[in-house]
Amino acid sequence: MVFAGALVVAALGACSNGKFKSNPAFDAALEYVGLGKEAPPTPEAKPSVGPPLFVGYNAIRVGIPGVGLRGQSRYYVAPDGVEIAMNNGFLTRVIGLGIDLDGMFLPADGPHLNDFVGAAREGTVTQRVAEYFRKGRIIRDSYRCDLSFDSGDVSKGVINERCSRFFGDSGYTNRYWVEENRVICSLQWFHPDGGMLQFFDTPQQAQSLDLRKQGC
Repeated sequence: MVFAGALVVAALGACSNGKFKSNPAFDAALEYVGLGKEAPPTPEAKPSVGPPLFVGYNAIRVGIPGVGLRGQSRYYVAPDGVEIAMNNGFLTRVIGLGIDLDGMFLPADGPHLNDFVGAAREGTVTQRVAEYFRKGRIIRDSYRCDLSFDSGDVSKGVINERCSRFFGDSGYTNRYWVEENRVICSLQWFHPDGGMLQFFDTPQQAQSLDLRKQGC
């Protein structure tokens, strides 16, 4: 009876304005009689939609599971909240790194979404529009991008995409390593205050290569 009385007092102490609140004495009493809090269930990892994205940032290498298509881009979301979107292998969104790319817009009839390798062989000029936050405000920059193709041999080569702002002198250069007209690795810009993101075809490439220093 003494224990039951203590349990009631603890229960009353755990109520405030009609809402239950945590009370250490009450929690201990419930655990004593086998009615305490159960351990929270371990969340089950959702299956990846398609193959993961192998990406590197500076010295970090991770595989991010896919969550499917949203609009025209395929999204990949890491457990820590990092979110990356790709359209046809080209970066369109980066969230969760502290410096984020809100959106990269590519012309629907441009080479990025069509014959990218063929366009690079012909020296095509195209455009991009990037939106990102900087110093507390959203920036929308338009870029003119020149494509060029450096052939290593018959089946391999490197595409350089040199982009410069329409208004201003800043810019960046993306690089794409190609085999059999398919991009297998790439080094892509996402923010003027950040380093380049590295994308790999296989985990072995991600573990052994730094595309800032060597090719794929």
